[in-house]
Amino acid sequence: MSSSRRIRNLETYSVAIFCQDLGLLDEFQIKIRKIINYIVIFDNEDDVKNYIEENKDDLIILIISIEFAETIIKCTHDLKQLYQIYIYNPTNAIFHWTNDYKKVCDR
Repeated sequence: MSSSRRIRNLETYSVAIFCQDLGLLDEFQIKIRKIINYIVIFDNEDDVKNYIEENKDDLIILIISIEFAETIIKCTHDLKQLYQIYIYNPTNAIFHWTNDYKKVCDR
């Protein structure tokens, strides 16, 4: 996890963002924080998977870069704490494999 300390989540929802280009996240993070205050940012695949698996009491909204989406979604999609998945896809390419995962939102 890229942040050096963990703060306890007092909200029902948390947002987990997995992106290796953290420079893209500044403005995006400000917009998300207006809706959900608890945001955790990851730059490592294993860390984001562990976070989702270990936080069984949260409802997690995952925002993930397209280049890592398929790998992460395959191993976490069926966990009950994973509420929704948004794929950051700046090219707006269509990926039909996402049709198999009902938690993947196309909005």
